[in-house]
Amino acid sequence: MATSSRQKLPFLHVIDDEFVLPDRGDEQEGPESAVPAGDPEEAVRLFHYYRQLMAQILGYEEELPEPASEADLAAAEAELGVALPADLRALYGIADGDDDLVNPLFDRHPWFPLAEIGDQDDEWLDIAQEWEHEPWRRTVFDTQPPDTVRRSPLRAGWIRFAFDTGGNWLAVDMDPGPNGRPGQVIAIGVDYTDGPTYVADSVTTFLRRLVEALERGDYRHHDKSLWIDADLPDWSGGHTRYSDDRPSRARAEQAGPRVQEVRVTGVEDCAFLTAVPDVCSLVLSSEGSPDLTPLAGRPVEHLELDMESVDLTAPARNRELRSLSVTCARPLELAPLRTVPKLWALDIAAAHVADIATVTELKGLRYLEVTQDQWQELSELDNLPPLAVIGVHPHRPERDWPVSTAWVTTYDKPPSPTA
Repeated sequence: MATSSRQKLPFLHVIDDEFVLPDRGDEQEGPESAVPAGDPEEAVRLFHYYRQLMAQILGYEEELPEPASEADLAAAEAELGVALPADLRALYGIADGDDDLVNPLFDRHPWFPLAEIGDQDDEWLDIAQEWEHEPWRRTVFDTQPPDTVRRSPLRAGWIRFAFDTGGNWLAVDMDPGPNGRPGQVIAIGVDYTDGPTYVADSVTTFLRRLVEALERGDYRHHDKSLWIDADLPDWSGGHTRYSDDRPSRARAEQAGPRVQEVRVTGVEDCAFLTAVPDVCSLVLSSEGSPDLTPLAGRPVEHLELDMESVDLTAPARNRELRSLSVTCARPLELAPLRTVPKLWALDIAAAHVADIATVTELKGLRYLEVTQDQWQELSELDNLPPLAVIGVHPHRPERDWPVSTAWVTTYDKPPSPTA
């Protein structure tokens, strides 16, 4: 690419193509109790009873495949590198998946045979994490109950055993969070890039909920299929969003418990943040310069500020801050960011930065977004952080929500501009 004094397009320069997004789940501890909640004998009993109830309702019984052998199970576990939970393992001893039944065992989720259990396409995640889609602006949220599932989009210990045919899976979680249990059932996939959803503490409990729903009559016929309304968590996700154009504490409290994502405009007073103690993704827009002191007590990991002027002193007291985007008209001081231990992504392209040399002191930065003029200043300095990705705008960008840039991606270092 030819060097020029001013780029006409915003270029995203991927310097280290082996760098991957930091995984929040890697920072979490495992469970205090490694005892699974599932019971293989109970799971087998529920399996047979569930099939019996289904046959009574439908008027016929669908035939299952032959069971998997012990050798098949051992080979599958060796391939996966982790043992299956005892209850799911016991079900494979009855049938090796459900062979595309009209009514799959796991409520409209076809059950994989062992030969397919470790052979899933992860292109959905690769696409979501491509840098031109700005994945650093997204947060993986915690599910309900809190800390049961690690905050990751995908982990090696999540063994997908059933599929909804639309890009989502049921998985047994053999690498749970601090309050989880090995073998718990979770939902992951293309509709869960904001975070996995906890479904049940085991395959045994999942089956029990389906059986109880059939016994209550909580099901519907849909063509030849049976849609079961089981007493399971809301699979739409475990976190709550709060969006408002006139934020107040009372209005924020109406959003309900466990709000983790907040976007508000017209902010005059940030006191409403006391009503959302779990917020970890925060976008604030204001035509003025509200006091940001209430941010200091929130566990915000991703922060976007669009204001007349911004004082980063309070946000910098947040030890969890990982990614920051600032739009402001008046000069911005980056100096407070020196004390932020986990900051790895910074967007200052829409800010007038008074002390841009401070970037050289932010040694944890791996992603940086700047204008061509800002990059010219930085390229003349020594000891820049080990940046993996640099976004360079030809001029100060106009920010609209949701933020989106038509990046031209290159795999090289940005050119050093000439005056």
